[in-house]
Amino acid sequence: MERINDLIVTLLDLSALESGAAQFNITRFDFVELVETVAGRLLVDAPDTNFELQYELPEQKVFVRTDRQRMEQVLGNLIVNAKKNVHPGGVLRLELTENSGDLHFAIFNQGRPIPENNLSKIWTKFYRDSGAEYSGSGLGLSIVAQILSMQKLPYGAENLADGVRFYFSIPAAE
Repeated sequence: MERINDLIVTLLDLSALESGAAQFNITRFDFVELVETVAGRLLVDAPDTNFELQYELPEQKVFVRTDRQRMEQVLGNLIVNAKKNVHPGGVLRLELTENSGDLHFAIFNQGRPIPENNLSKIWTKFYRDSGAEYSGSGLGLSIVAQILSMQKLPYGAENLADGVRFYFSIPAAE
């Protein structure tokens, strides 16, 4: 029952985003701290970790102007997705780098690649990889895409030699 409730809440949230009914609460905050908090909660403090965590984060604070709660949702969905798809004992690498006034977030999971003809479909509502070893609603990545698209932030996914990398960029704020 709880799973159905979660699904309904997620669908309503996505519907509000798609229709433009959801308002963004824009604030200035340290994005490095947000990444550390979300990653810490989902990757470090999780007892069920069977992967090697690697990460690269800026030493200093880097501020952005956006909706903190929505960006927490984006980070959470991308991290959970990578965690679900990393091979047991494989590498999960999280990177946050600054370049030319933009912050570039990327998360890589060592594991099975996404079939090339499905790469563009993964952002679609209810899309689920038929070869995936876990079940999900198929809504997480569509929420990520919707939140980033509404802010005109570039994002994507790509297959690398030994896994998959998801990424997006956001302008740093003064």
